[in-house]
Amino acid sequence: MSDFGNVAVLCGGPGGEREVSLASGQEVYAALVRAGVTCTKVVVPAEHPEVMLEKLLCDVAVMMLHGEFGEDGQAQEILERRGIAFTGSASDACNRAMNKAGTKILMENAGIPTPRWATADVPSRAAEAVEAAGLRYPLFVKPNHSGSSVGVSRVDSPEGLLPAAEKAMVGDNLIVIEESVQGREFTVSWLDGELLPVIELNAQETFYDYKAKYLSDETRYTCPADIPAELAELMGRYTAETVAAVGARDLARVDIMLGQDGPTLLEINTSPGFTSHSLLPMAAAATGLTMEMVCLKLVAMAAKRGGSVGNA
Repeated sequence: MSDFGNVAVLCGGPGGEREVSLASGQEVYAALVRAGVTCTKVVVPAEHPEVMLEKLLCDVAVMMLHGEFGEDGQAQEILERRGIAFTGSASDACNRAMNKAGTKILMENAGIPTPRWATADVPSRAAEAVEAAGLRYPLFVKPNHSGSSVGVSRVDSPEGLLPAAEKAMVGDNLIVIEESVQGREFTVSWLDGELLPVIELNAQETFYDYKAKYLSDETRYTCPADIPAELAELMGRYTAETVAAVGARDLARVDIMLGQDGPTLLEINTSPGFTSHSLLPMAAAATGLTMEMVCLKLVAMAAKRGGSVGNA
């Protein structure tokens, strides 16, 4: 095994996904220890996380920070400036992918199907935005910058729109309102330039929300998904095109709905979870890649890339 020097697994951080990040960090840290890697688990504080990263000393940082600060490019920008190698996408790609509205524009420009949508910068304008865009209920209302379905609501009638918009606006300056696609839910993961098997999700909740993703043992997964090969290939092509559109690298996961008009892409996650319920490790396992192998692959890619300024 290659000597990667001192490896730091970064987890925690601010925002609504801190607990998920801590769980991911523990799983990855344990896997790297089992693989014989010299590593440390670094819990990034919720308050002033940039202070710790400015003082961080390591050869490779494994980015298990989800959501605010860790997934939107802020942490990556500090590491780039300091010349520290890190796993996952560069700061600019993280910033693009975390911006749901911006990602949808990139998808549309690339010809990738995504549900009809609108934005509002204050909750009171949500109804106006829905009417102007001609959106039909049910709708999903989401913070523009978040992951793990934090702050997301399903709205079945106009009466529920304002409360959902107010919920989504907490901690964000823009909300995305998206038409619900009725059908089956899938996810496709991408690792080191390769597509992993398609997973179908069957949540017992109203939708695949935070509880279904991380807390519930009722959510059912089928991996590989029981779909025709040509459909899996189409989902894979859309996934690869979305990765390219945002400029992601190393790893990513794309969420897809299969409606009557075919697959429709919802969003891309450049820092997918590595918890016991997480989907990228599940898809990797279906190809014979253990958690240790996936984590070693991520560290090796970062170490090879090095910590030059820009970390490109």
